[in-house]
Amino acid sequence: MEANKQYPEGRILGYAQYVSKFVYVKRSRCWKLRKSGYTIGRLVWISPFMGELYYLRMMLTVVKGLTCYEDIRTVSNIEYPTFRDACFAIGLLKDDKEYIEAIREAKDRGSGFYLRKLFVTMLLSTSMNRPNHVWEET
Repeated sequence: MEANKQYPEGRILGYAQYVSKFVYVKRSRCWKLRKSGYTIGRLVWISPFMGELYYLRMMLTVVKGLTCYEDIRTVSNIEYPTFRDACFAIGLLKDDKEYIEAIREAKDRGSGFYLRKLFVTMLLSTSMNRPNHVWEET
């Protein structure tokens, strides 16, 4: 991010492309413009179970021209409290409307036991993005 303040060339690059134009100098702990050579950028794999770290990496692949840490969580001039919320705002994550609708449909025909079991099944599938939101909406 400090390099983006110093070098305008870095502001148009995403996380994966950055190493093709810049090299990290360990001694001075900073990025410098690459003078020669070519490299392929590697993205470190992060499990979705890592939480905010996973959403941070998602944002880094999309957002360009970062000059401060808060820029990562900012979408359309709104700074979100978490990287996950920023991912929702930018459209990287789906909302959970299908789960909310499924529970609303089941409430007319199912017992309380069935509805709890349905919700637990949804939780165990780990495909819901915002379980708290689904719980509050139903």
